[in-house]
Amino acid sequence: MQYIVQPGDTLYLIAQKFGVSVEALVQANNITNPNLIFTGQVLTIPKETVPSPPPPSPAPAPPPSAAACPTLSRGSRGPAVRRLQTLLASKGFSLGPIDGIFGSKTEAAVKSFQSQAGLPATGIVDIATWTALGVSCGAVPPFPPAGELPQQHFCPILRLGATGPAVRLLQRLLREKGFYRGPIDGDFGGRTQQAVREFQRRQGLAVTGVVNAATWQALGVECNKEPRPPAGTPIATTVARGIRHILYTDRGSYGRGEKVAITLVKTNVSDDEITLRYSSSQIIEITITNAFGAVVWKYSEGRRFPQFSRLITIYPGGTQVINEEWNQRSNAGVQVPPGTYTVTVENLATNASLSVQISVR
Repeated sequence: MQYIVQPGDTLYLIAQKFGVSVEALVQANNITNPNLIFTGQVLTIPKETVPSPPPPSPAPAPPPSAAACPTLSRGSRGPAVRRLQTLLASKGFSLGPIDGIFGSKTEAAVKSFQSQAGLPATGIVDIATWTALGVSCGAVPPFPPAGELPQQHFCPILRLGATGPAVRLLQRLLREKGFYRGPIDGDFGGRTQQAVREFQRRQGLAVTGVVNAATWQALGVECNKEPRPPAGTPIATTVARGIRHILYTDRGSYGRGEKVAITLVKTNVSDDEITLRYSSSQIIEITITNAFGAVVWKYSEGRRFPQFSRLITIYPGGTQVINEEWNQRSNAGVQVPPGTYTVTVENLATNASLSVQISVR
């Protein structure tokens, strides 16, 4: 039988619902990253299993109301945080004492849960996160019904004197949250810095006036530094549409059966914001070929991707990092023999294609 992934689903919850193991679901659907499933994705449930009742809710949900699901982030305090911590602890996440203080351990647990639930790992508890935790918010679904996923933004670190589109986004977000009343002019001046400092103070962050990764996260935006590939690993790079693409694996040689970690880094090296549009939730294609050029594994084969339009905006200096794994098995599930293999990754919005070679001992 088949099952369509719903908002808040994880492989663990689906496995419990149908009385199967996570491993069985992974094998039946050729899933390489058990923490990454998408709303609308069609999963095959092994036929020999017998459905069992879904697990009981870890805590009773309050009557539907907007107040039932307040937005929480690092620095928040009170009963809503204690409730959040109780729900996370009941799902097996380690976060220390249930003290009603949203600190670093609670933030780390929220990010881990969001990742497992297929949500953006922002560390900010929004309606989508509350819903995934089993709380009825009386709100709209986490994904808009018009067939388009929420736009993602990837931004650089900003400080006094910075200019450009990323600063305009910062000013707009600060204005929406009531911290900034100046013009949206893309100029990081004294008024913008003062608004940033006040926002950081209210969020319990270090009050520096510098918009770093933690400040962007509190604003609901991702900010990544361009990672440095490990020394001696296979690496390929190219620039397309103003974006520098870097592809590398975690090492060049693997024992049989060892997982191959694949990383694609996309950094905007232009002076303008770049918005990439994808026709589905799939944003890259990965192909593994052997020494004879035959395809042994393809990322998309056997997968169903929700047909939502997806927008990703990368600001000047901003970086998006995509991580995937190959378990050294073909699409038929057979362990590949020792030899040389080529890993090719294509970014579907820029048509940039990069390849590196690895060996299996």
